[in-house]
Amino acid sequence: MNFLREEQYKNLLLQMRDPDRRSWILLNPTSIGDTTIVCAFAQAFVEQHGHEITLVIPPDHVAVAQMYANRFLRVHTAERNLMMQIANNFLDPTRFEIDVPICAHPYDLGDCRMDNLMYLYKYPGRGGMTLTDIFRHLLRLPWEAKLERPNVPAEWDAEAEQIAQKIGMPKGESVILFPANSSEHPQFPDIFWETVAARLTRRGFKVFCNMRGGNFRPKIMPIIGTTPIEVYMHQALSLVNYAGRTICSVNGMQFLQLLGGRFAQMSVAMPLTKTGANHHQNGRQYHSTGFMNQYMCPELLCDVTFSEFSVPFDGTDQELSEVAMAIADDNFDHPNCMKRMGESGQIYIEEQNSWLRKLVTPLSRAIN
Repeated sequence: MNFLREEQYKNLLLQMRDPDRRSWILLNPTSIGDTTIVCAFAQAFVEQHGHEITLVIPPDHVAVAQMYANRFLRVHTAERNLMMQIANNFLDPTRFEIDVPICAHPYDLGDCRMDNLMYLYKYPGRGGMTLTDIFRHLLRLPWEAKLERPNVPAEWDAEAEQIAQKIGMPKGESVILFPANSSEHPQFPDIFWETVAARLTRRGFKVFCNMRGGNFRPKIMPIIGTTPIEVYMHQALSLVNYAGRTICSVNGMQFLQLLGGRFAQMSVAMPLTKTGANHHQNGRQYHSTGFMNQYMCPELLCDVTFSEFSVPFDGTDQELSEVAMAIADDNFDHPNCMKRMGESGQIYIEEQNSWLRKLVTPLSRAIN
């Protein structure tokens, strides 16, 4: 027994437990996207299990919880490494009890292989689980539990509008690039992002590059031909709504924006090999479908203008430039524009729209 860690755990328990009211204690030590999913299921969780929730998240995720006002008894912050120590040394994955911390993330729960169920999509017709369904399972929710969309406070919208006007962002005629991410994904050579920016500029858009966040990013930042902008988490949905369009790498901020649905158009660049080989990260392997929102959270793609492109990070400059131009030109017929097909031959989202749209609260926003 590591007595120092045990003492840390006891001290954190004292901070997490409310002295007067019992609550569920949900820990999320990882990414923005995972915290967003837990917040989006908070209402369904309380309806299913009763009692309120104490949410424990990294300090930089507080803005996500604030978009779900009145969904939590308390929001407590803790550093990621401390939460990981608790999850790895003190939590029994079989316990699901009031006032006992629960690691609300499939990557770090139990045998830590729950996320491997997504890999089954590699085998057509065999099955697999979406990322959002894995969280439904983890949180012991009904399969029809709804994701709740984030609610952006009016003052955040006003703040974003002031920033946009100050930096000269044309409303509805701009594109914000989010090229960085915090997961160890392969990065695209700079020619990809530079070609995207140049092509968009020629089409008449003003292009901005987010400079905040992400441990892994292109070599040159800001992207050549773009205007740098510091997008804080609480401003992201509002600024993208003002701009109109966003082009992202696969990251948690992209998931938050997708759930919010406050954009005229979103395009996601997925870092895949030319051969579609598995991606290896932290000793695990993931199939290419693991990058695709059409497989991981299909319910969020109803009623939004969205596309995903396979970008061969190991491709030639010409191959990267061709895909970059397709993204900038909205060329949805390009072979690298990925479309999940259903059994009837229709696009899966269209084929299954009638039940998918019931898994998330309706959009309620006006796109600028």
